[in-house]
Amino acid sequence: MIKEIEELSEMERANKYDETPQVYHPWRRYFARILDINLYNLLWSAFLAFVFHINVADRSNAGNILDSFITIVIMLVLEPLLLNLFGNTPGKAIFGLRIENHDGSRLSYGEGFERTLGVLGGGMGFSIPIYNLIRLWKSYKLCIENEIQPWDESISYTIKDTKWYRSVLYIGAIALSFAAMLTIISAQLLPPNKGDLTIEEFVENYNYYANYYNIDFGDSYLDETGKWEKKNSSGTIIYIGYTEKPDYNFTIENGYVTGVSFAVEIKNNEYLLSSYDDYMFLASLAFAGAQDEMRLFSKIPKRIAEQINNNIFNDYSFVEAGIMFNCNIEHSGYRETAHMLFPIEDAKENYFRLNFSMKKGNYQDE
Repeated sequence: MIKEIEELSEMERANKYDETPQVYHPWRRYFARILDINLYNLLWSAFLAFVFHINVADRSNAGNILDSFITIVIMLVLEPLLLNLFGNTPGKAIFGLRIENHDGSRLSYGEGFERTLGVLGGGMGFSIPIYNLIRLWKSYKLCIENEIQPWDESISYTIKDTKWYRSVLYIGAIALSFAAMLTIISAQLLPPNKGDLTIEEFVENYNYYANYYNIDFGDSYLDETGKWEKKNSSGTIIYIGYTEKPDYNFTIENGYVTGVSFAVEIKNNEYLLSSYDDYMFLASLAFAGAQDEMRLFSKIPKRIAEQINNNIFNDYSFVEAGIMFNCNIEHSGYRETAHMLFPIEDAKENYFRLNFSMKKGNYQDE
């Protein structure tokens, strides 16, 4: 008797699944999911970029792990809302996929949340390495065998059609999401202040780029007057090389900065000497980034970086964004290695001098 009841129950459940529309297109479902995840990640990247000013183009391994976790959280919160409001997500809409209750009504937020949680765990393995591949494979096998996914047992999953143009739309959507990410990355290179700069605005640009490129000056920071101030820190700071922080000098006309320079002279130094490329790079970006020539997707930061990096301890002169950049370096008694100068042991004395300047004018790029 019990066996007959169990067999009847299985038959009823099978009939129920037969009557419930389901989508057995594993690759369409998968690619729809990939697009949605890209969009959730895009939202998080925009938040990091424009609220916390974090360089999204240079995330650490720990940062990437955090981003994956936050993306899952966004999916868990946002996707049920989309299913409740529209019956699909952007990825599903492109492929003509729709999720509803058996009676044709949209899922409640709670029902959508339960389904999304099932997808995250059973279908994606919560993005845990290796385990997520196992879950994706098992889900794929269920689809190609026309078996219902566990999280779809109580819903109606339909597909409008499989016309060719949906693949074109999908490729276009992926391209747009990629372009949006590139736009976010490029927008981060625009400084907070544009046009004519006061000293305070120049410093704000300078510190913005220092934070963006994760350049740390130890126990000091550049204050609003352009002078180095000590941080209130109780931690231990380790210096790899000796470097005297340069005093920036400003040329002011009608209240605005038209030139910036600094000079360094070091004699008979016993320690290895670090280069001044970070100081020159940040000052150059703070000034050139404010000019009209600096727009989205501008190559100015890259060109400035190349000029400085290719001449760590050499003279250089170039024009960028209507600004003349000059650097003159002289040193003796040192052995040059990468970004360091090492004192030569048998040298009677050593000497280092650097003069850096940039001046705004009607200069033309060569």
